[in-house]
Amino acid sequence: MGNAFGTRLGRTASAFLAIALMAGSTAWAAEKLSYQVKVNNIADANLSAAVQSSSTLIELQDRPPDDVTGLRARAVEDLDRLQKALRSAGYYDGHAEIKLDGEEVTTDLHQPLNAYDDTAKKKLPVAITITPGPLYKLRKIEISGAGAMKPVLKLKSGAPARAADIITARRDILDQVMQAGHPFAAVELKPAVVDHAAHTLDVTFAVEPGPVATLGPVTVKGLDWTNRDFIAKRASFPPNTKFSPGALDGLRGDLQSLDIFSSVKVTPATALNAQGQLPVTVEVKEKERHFVGVGANYSTNDGAGGTVYWGDRNLFGGGERLKIEGDLSGFGQNGWNDADYALTTNFSSPDFLQRHQDLVSSFVVGDEHDVDTFDKKAITFNVGVERTLGHAVKVGAGWETEASRIDDHTGNGTQDFVLNGPTGKIAFDNTDDLLNPTKGVRAAFNAEAFPTWFGSSEDVYTTTTNVSSYVNLAGEGDLVLAGRLGFANAFGSSLDNIPADRRLYAGGGGSVRGFKFRSISPEDSDGDPTGGRSALTGSIELRYRFLENFGLVPFFDAGTVSRSAMPKFDEPIRYAVGLGFRYYTAIGPIRADIAMPLNKRHSDDPIAFYVSIGQAF
Repeated sequence: MGNAFGTRLGRTASAFLAIALMAGSTAWAAEKLSYQVKVNNIADANLSAAVQSSSTLIELQDRPPDDVTGLRARAVEDLDRLQKALRSAGYYDGHAEIKLDGEEVTTDLHQPLNAYDDTAKKKLPVAITITPGPLYKLRKIEISGAGAMKPVLKLKSGAPARAADIITARRDILDQVMQAGHPFAAVELKPAVVDHAAHTLDVTFAVEPGPVATLGPVTVKGLDWTNRDFIAKRASFPPNTKFSPGALDGLRGDLQSLDIFSSVKVTPATALNAQGQLPVTVEVKEKERHFVGVGANYSTNDGAGGTVYWGDRNLFGGGERLKIEGDLSGFGQNGWNDADYALTTNFSSPDFLQRHQDLVSSFVVGDEHDVDTFDKKAITFNVGVERTLGHAVKVGAGWETEASRIDDHTGNGTQDFVLNGPTGKIAFDNTDDLLNPTKGVRAAFNAEAFPTWFGSSEDVYTTTTNVSSYVNLAGEGDLVLAGRLGFANAFGSSLDNIPADRRLYAGGGGSVRGFKFRSISPEDSDGDPTGGRSALTGSIELRYRFLENFGLVPFFDAGTVSRSAMPKFDEPIRYAVGLGFRYYTAIGPIRADIAMPLNKRHSDDPIAFYVSIGQAF
C-alpha cells in the first residue's frame, strides 16, 4: 500500500513538473528577442542613404534573430558593410561603431557575451555611430586605350570620390565607345590610388575598344501568322549601318510599334561574320490577332454613352489592322430617339510604298441629334497616308468625302451637303505615356479644304491646333502640372452657309467642363446656339497621385467661340473649376470629374459630373 501510494505521488509530481516546464518554455517563447536601431545624425545625405541601405540590422529589424548571439552576428557583419558604405560615399578615414545595450561590438569572435541578457529588455537598444572623417575628392581622372575617341565625362576633378559616380562614369565611357561602333568594347576600372594625406583619389579607366563593326543580317524567330518577307524588310538595317546600342534599341522599338508582337528580344552575335558585320537575332512572340473591347462614359449634362469594338491587328500577315466600332452617346437626355449612333470601320496597312509610311482609311455611318443645334445623318469616307519622321513627329495627307443631311435648328431648315477635298495633319508627341502622360509635349495641327471646284456644296476650310504640356513636379508622376490650349477656325463661306456640323462650339467633358456639350457659342435672337467660325479653349490641371492607384485633380477650364474666323473675344469667355478623381489601372486611369461653371447662364446646371476612361487631355 505504501509503495503504491509513493508511486502515485511520484507520478503526480512528475506530471506537475512537466506542466511547469511546458509553461516556462511557452513564456520564454513569448519573450522573443526584439531590438531597436538608432543611427546618429549624418549630415551627408549620400552617406546616410548608403548606411541605411547597407545595414542588415536596419533592414531586418522586423525579423529579429532568436537570441543576442544571433544579433551580435548581424552586428559583426554590419561593421564590414558600414565600412564599405563609408568608402563608397568617399569617406576613406571614416569609422563605424555598433553598440548592443551599451556594449561595443568588435569583430573578435571570442568577445564575452555575459554582458548581454536576453530577458533584460523587451527591446534591446542598438546604437550605430558613424564618424565620417574628411570627404575625399577626385584628383586625377585618366582614360587610357581610347585612341582617337574622346569620351565625355560628367565626372570632374574635385568632385566627391563616390563609388556610385565612378561606376556610372565607367558605364558612360562604355556606352560612348559602343555607340562609336565597337560591339565588344570593355572598360576596366584600375585600382584607385588613395592619398590619405591629401584626402584625394586618382582613378584610371582602361578602354579596350575591340573592332569596329557594321550591323549585318537580321534573323527573326518566332513568326507564325506574320509574313516573313514583310518582317525581313521591316527588320533590316540600311547598308553600312554602324553598330550602336541605339540602333538595336531602334529596331526593337520599331517592331514593337507594329502592335503585333507581345515581346521583342534583340540579341547581337558574339562574333563578327566573314564580312566584318555583326549578325543580329530577333526573337518575337506574336499577340493574339483578334481583340474586342467595350467602353463607357457618362455626364449629367450629356447623358450616357458606350462603345463596343472588334478588331484584327494582323489581318493578312503584314501588320494590316482592321477595327469595327459601334458608338452610342447622348442616351438618357431625350430617350433612344435622340441618341447619337455611329458605326466606324478603320483600316491601316504599314509600310505602304515605303517603310514607316502607313495607308489609313475609315468609313463612318452616323446619326447625330442635338435639340439645341442640329441633327445630322451622314456617310463619311477618308483615305490617306501617314508617315513617321523620327521618334516624335508624324505627318499625314489624305482625302475626305462626305454626304450628309443636316437639320439646322437655327432656321436654315434641312439641307443636303456634299464635302469633297484634301486633308492634312502634322503631330508632335514626346510624352512618356499615351493615356497618362507625366512629362513632355503634344502638339497637333489639322487642316481640311472642301472647295466648290472639287464638287463641295459650299466652300469650307477648317484648321484645328491643340498643344498640351506636362511637367512632373514630384516623384515619378506623383505630382504633375498639365496644361492644354486649343484653337480652331472655319472659313470660306459665311457663318450661315457653313454646314452646322462644321461650325465651332465649346463645352462638354473634352472641352470646357461644367457647360453642356456645344453650349458655348454665339446665339441667335431666340437664344439658341448658332456655332461660330473660331474657338479658343484652355485647361490647367494639377494631377496628384497617391497610394499607387488613386489620384485627385483640381482643374480650371475656359473657352470662347466667335462668329469671325479669328477670335475677337466679342462673346463672353466661359470659366469653370472642378475637382477630379482618378483610379489608375493597367489600361489607363478611370476619370470622374465634378465641374462648376463660374459665370453660369440661366440655362446652365450648377454642377456637372463626368465619368470616362483616360485623362481629360
